[in-house]
Amino acid sequence: METEKDEIFVSTDKLDRKWIDVNIPCSAACPAMTDIPGYIQAIAAGDYETAYRINREENILPGVLGRVCDRPCEPVCRHGRDGLGEPVSICFLKRAATDYGMEPVNKEIKPNGKKVCVIGAGPAGLTAANDLALKGYQVTILEQFDQPGGMLRYGIPQFRLPNDVVAEDVKSITDLGVTIKTNFRVEDARKIEELRKDYDAVILAGGCANPKQTTLPGIDSKGVYWGLDFMIAANREELDRPLEDVIVIGGGFTAVDCTRMSYRMGAKTITLAYRRMKKDMYVGVHELEVMESEGIDTISLVSAVSVLSNDEGVVTGVESIHNSINEDRSITPIEVSEFIMEADTVIFAVGQEADEQVAETESVEQKTVFSIAGDFRNGSSTVIEAVADGRKVASEVHMKLSGTKGAKEAIHISEVKDTGRKRDYDFIPAQPMDTTPMRDRQIKNREVETGYSKEKAITEAKRCYLCHYNYQIDISRCIYCLACIDVMPVDCIKMAKDIEVTEEGNLNYIETKNWSEVEAITIDNDKCIRCGNCVRACPVDCISISKYKLETEEGEKD
Repeated sequence: METEKDEIFVSTDKLDRKWIDVNIPCSAACPAMTDIPGYIQAIAAGDYETAYRINREENILPGVLGRVCDRPCEPVCRHGRDGLGEPVSICFLKRAATDYGMEPVNKEIKPNGKKVCVIGAGPAGLTAANDLALKGYQVTILEQFDQPGGMLRYGIPQFRLPNDVVAEDVKSITDLGVTIKTNFRVEDARKIEELRKDYDAVILAGGCANPKQTTLPGIDSKGVYWGLDFMIAANREELDRPLEDVIVIGGGFTAVDCTRMSYRMGAKTITLAYRRMKKDMYVGVHELEVMESEGIDTISLVSAVSVLSNDEGVVTGVESIHNSINEDRSITPIEVSEFIMEADTVIFAVGQEADEQVAETESVEQKTVFSIAGDFRNGSSTVIEAVADGRKVASEVHMKLSGTKGAKEAIHISEVKDTGRKRDYDFIPAQPMDTTPMRDRQIKNREVETGYSKEKAITEAKRCYLCHYNYQIDISRCIYCLACIDVMPVDCIKMAKDIEVTEEGNLNYIETKNWSEVEAITIDNDKCIRCGNCVRACPVDCISISKYKLETEEGEKD
């Protein structure tokens, strides 16, 4: 079904929806389905306000995510394929949109008379509150710490994510009328039952702040910390002992943050020990490179066997064993390979889980709408995954309270004459992020990555292939002159035969050089660099450019 509205075609055709997933790999990889080419194109044009607005509408916390997103979009960026250079620095550009384009969210909100309570002011809770506030709900967030943000504020160090950045993103949500009550801890299911009497819905987004327990011998020695406990204590200036020789056990973001925080706390030697290989760690290459640039060592394929301590119960080291990885990716300890690493501080950053007492609320009789969001439901995850889940839960709660059938996806398609992209942009190298000099890295809260300048952000944005543009050839008008093939800078236009469109929306064809077999001239949008050479060369104007954008529209009421 397609309808024309203000020169925009609104399509619900599954082929158009499939086109977005196949041809805009960065957006498809983003849990929040952010319009990445849209905001990057705005930056390339110097329009930072529009770039920020696109981010703010779709991933809610652009200042935060421009710094600590795990970047699932970048490994799939077409610019990073073999022979094409480095992926576009999508995350850095998101930050630039906030640094230079942040503005108040001016929305006219009509109250609907219903109240919702959100437990937890982390990314999932904040996102759910944002989306419900925009739909007219009176939203109150209850937060156990003295400042909102959850692990964004207390679990991530300021040298990666400054507190004022978190505060600015949170303010954009409270500006919508959301109330946040801090120092309010929900202890157990009984408290949730009390809250249900005052609210039309309760959303539990308490996160995963409790460490996963281990029975490792010596785990109770003085100088042993759980990863998040260590980060929270360091961020709140509550560490009670100096650090000298530190071992961090784990392979995720918290483990890396603990090593880098130890460096800033004055530790002389720091080692990250991981039971698998470095390539298996849950962090990106970028995080490992920054960590290692600060002099932190990594040892792979080792598992802790026990924590060693002296007669006073103070940790002196870790006994570990070497591992081998089997074909099925399981781990087998290597016999008689034990060894000892000396340390006065050992940090176990091995994952978190939800509070069991509060988790019991799942079994409480549901007298009102009750939903669980983010890490509390799914286990420890990334910030962008928590944002996406907060948005999903907000939609579910709205459906139940409003009686709507739920949101539906539609593709907005508009025709353009030119993308503005030039072939020369392909040869622009990836722009490096400016950073704090190494001599100043031990200043505990100084941000290491200092951001792009406006000029550098525009240069980096020009590298984007603008994959949201669909180039198509009208077969009925094509005269097969091959002018488009003559001017294509990459091998993206084909003479095709045996063309078929599958039920799943895939376009299949066989390339041919034999004129007697040619059924069509087709453009491979997966290889197209959106330079427009073919459009300008076509003598019969049979090549069109359409811009595709995924929109979510509210469903009808039951």
